Amino acid sequence: MENVMTLKADPRHEVGKKIAKKLRKEGRIPAIIYGEDTESIPISLAVKDIKTILKSGSGENTVLRIHREDVQVDAMLKEVQFDYLSDNIIHADLIRIDLNKPVNVNVPVLVTGDPVGVKVDGGFFEFVTREIKIRCLPTKIPKEFKLDVGDLHVGHSIKAGDIKAEEGIKILTDPHQVICAVTSRAIIEEVAKEVAAEGVAAEGEKPEEAAGKDKDKDKDKDKDKTKAKAKE
Repeated sequence: MENVMTLKADPRHEVGKKIAKKLRKEGRIPAIIYGEDTESIPISLAVKDIKTILKSGSGENTVLRIHREDVQVDAMLKEVQFDYLSDNIIHADLIRIDLNKPVNVNVPVLVTGDPVGVKVDGGFFEFVTREIKIRCLPTKIPKEFKLDVGDLHVGHSIKAGDIKAEEGIKILTDPHQVICAVTSRAIIEEVAKEVAAEGVAAEGEKPEEAAGKDKDKDKDKDKDKTKAKAKE
């Protein structure tokens, strides 16, 4: 069965700030449907419908069947704009899709379980990549990819290439991209100390002073090389 949400839209014959303001007072927002090499369709949508889509399990990847008078269009949310002074939705862009043609979308990654490397080995769990890009038919887009990290020991990781997708779903993210890993706390602490030390050094000297030091180091290296050649 197709995973499609039906949405009612009103036609929008006028554009501009006054019309947008009037729509928002009515609990609606201006929106536009574009793509598929066809003319853009200006519409208005109920704010509550957009909120319902965003709160749904599939979020922005929800497939929408939009009815505007006697016109029916299949689309997906492309971008939702918010008022920068509040969390109010003020505009939405939708992209027209063909249910028989694959689309590229980002899907969230969720992890389950407690890594043995953290519980037993005292390691540190790093969740590096929280979503991956895939290509599939609009109605086959998964809500998420769940990864069990319970067996991860220190030094072990899960990469994009390790994710098993259902038939018809192609993972576009680089297979070598690390999704999550368990790292030694000692390594994390050592890196943190090095970063802190570099930060202190950087704060205590001017860029030109640091550059001068680098030049002095290069000169010393050149002198050493000259001495070595003389000995030869």
